[in-house]
Amino acid sequence: MNSLNKQSIEWAIEFTEKHSDGDLFPKILEFEAISKYKNYFIDLVLKQQLAEIGTMPSRRFIVPKDEVSYRQATQLHPQDTILASAIIYQFGKGIESRRLSKDKVLSYRFKPEIEDGLYSSKTAWNDFWTTVHKKSTSSSAILYCDIADFYNQIYHHVVENQLRESFLPEDAIKYLIKLLTSTTAGVSRGVPIGPHSIHLIAEATLIPIDNSLTTHGLEFCRYADDIVIFCESDSAARSALSQVASVLDQQQRLMLQRHKTKIYSPKEFQKKCNSMIEDRPIDKNEARLLGIIKKYSGGSPYQAITYESIQENDWAQFSEETVSRIITEYISKKEIDFIRLRWFYRRLSQIGHPGALKISIQNIEILGPCLATICTYFASIQSIEPGEWRQIGNDLIDLLDTELIIKNEFFRLSLLSLFSKNQYINHFTMLVRRFQNSDQFARREILLSGLQNNAVDWLRELKETAQHMDPWQKIAFIFCVSTLPNDEKKHFLKLKVNCNGPFEKTLSKWSLENPSRMDTES
Repeated sequence: MNSLNKQSIEWAIEFTEKHSDGDLFPKILEFEAISKYKNYFIDLVLKQQLAEIGTMPSRRFIVPKDEVSYRQATQLHPQDTILASAIIYQFGKGIESRRLSKDKVLSYRFKPEIEDGLYSSKTAWNDFWTTVHKKSTSSSAILYCDIADFYNQIYHHVVENQLRESFLPEDAIKYLIKLLTSTTAGVSRGVPIGPHSIHLIAEATLIPIDNSLTTHGLEFCRYADDIVIFCESDSAARSALSQVASVLDQQQRLMLQRHKTKIYSPKEFQKKCNSMIEDRPIDKNEARLLGIIKKYSGGSPYQAITYESIQENDWAQFSEETVSRIITEYISKKEIDFIRLRWFYRRLSQIGHPGALKISIQNIEILGPCLATICTYFASIQSIEPGEWRQIGNDLIDLLDTELIIKNEFFRLSLLSLFSKNQYINHFTMLVRRFQNSDQFARREILLSGLQNNAVDWLRELKETAQHMDPWQKIAFIFCVSTLPNDEKKHFLKLKVNCNGPFEKTLSKWSLENPSRMDTES
């Protein structure tokens, strides 16, 4: 039995193509093929039992949060991204129906919409801190708790039990547990950080904890692993701390993070709330620019704005001098607020103004924790002449040889992805020289850059090595050989490539049937 239906898989394909798999990683270009051949992909999925569809290898990276701390981030294989998203879309309401009210639990409230994603609010983080700020005014003491390393400490048997309690079908549960186990090298603890679909699964494991805290009479609000408890006195807060620690331990052997857990006075806590709200401009220049972006985006922090839709006098406000001054203000601080700086880069990505280009490249060593967001910003830039991109490409090539990029495969992946998305950054000869000595993640991006640069003959040279490519390089190569002459790629894809799973089979069919540039030109 396969409990998924066609509508759910269709939704998941469209959702994933629009929102990718999390906010950290470059968009998977191969989704173009799956989107065009979605009925073929869906038929392949529905012909199998869901629990018997094999999971594919994920990618895991160490990503900096600030100058001294890091987090692990996982990107699921695109096939697993689609299937996990389809499961959550179809059955997530069972989880959502068991959760506490939205005034208590503000994180990842399930409300799937193609434009907005799986969850109801893109401003939930700000909403949380605004809510607890307001509630703190009627408390004498506030206990702030942070669950230590929460995503990595979630037991798979807890996930399984909570999914079953939420009435997910057995084949969906078996598939999800198999997927989680594949991302933890067989260890039955931990869920991947990053994928959209995983957030609701993590929230499901906190349902019994939320219920226990309520049963013990604690007045609280929670956002993911952040718990704020409102108390009548310091002694009540200390008692609540003991109670929370006991519930976490007895329920799931979870622990509080000692250096973040703290009892605050209302005044101290309200100051913390103000510091946590993302949209807090560093100066009047940033406030003015954010106001312009909000005007054209309708208040959405994710809506892209086209250059043509912006009035000339508004566009002029985003001068290179002004934008550079704002970023300089951030990085000149003794303790750089990277969370807030990433937020500013995301806003610049909405409008695509090139004003932050030069200063970002010049200060990339300092801006390391923002690099993924900066690359997203680079890819969004509008209104630059092709000749200027050539120089920008030279600068990006130079960055690949800096110590920061050499030592971090995630940074290399982020930078190289730019060359596969912009036809004017034409530095493919330099990338080819790096291919043989590059890691597997960098090789994938260089392959995709070969497609962007129509390097058909170079791609042909790699056919004999295709069988030794890892699964992520393999799907990139299948995507790229669509440019080969039809007879040549037909022979290669049918005789030399062993396709595993619905994604690879669909990608291969698309590549075979997609007219090559050479045949089109002839």
